[in-house]
Amino acid sequence: MELEQDSSLTLPLFLFDETLNERDLSTPDLSLSVLLDDDLLIQLCQNPAPDSSIAITISDYMVEAHNPAFADVTREAHHAQLTLTHGPLLSAVLDAKSEQTFVSPQMDMMPTFDLGDEDE
Repeated sequence: MELEQDSSLTLPLFLFDETLNERDLSTPDLSLSVLLDDDLLIQLCQNPAPDSSIAITISDYMVEAHNPAFADVTREAHHAQLTLTHGPLLSAVLDAKSEQTFVSPQMDMMPTFDLGDEDE
């Protein structure tokens, strides 16, 4: 996964329960989208040490329901965070007021930067 400034990052979310390992990754329950502004991108440009992680709380994001059974989650209170682990690997967690937790699979990511070299 490549991260670029001012682009949107969208991650699939799945209900965290005993069936999580059996789920089809192409049919998420929800998706989480966040704009990669300067501040968030700076936080994502870290690579934690092995056996550690970095939690990044996000406040400006959108949640979309792909499974009608979870449409209410998009309308109730919830909070989300991104988690970086060594690699760097990126994942997301969304905790809903209904006490349901949704997680994304860990994804390899590499920030990219426009250095303006294309004009030369």
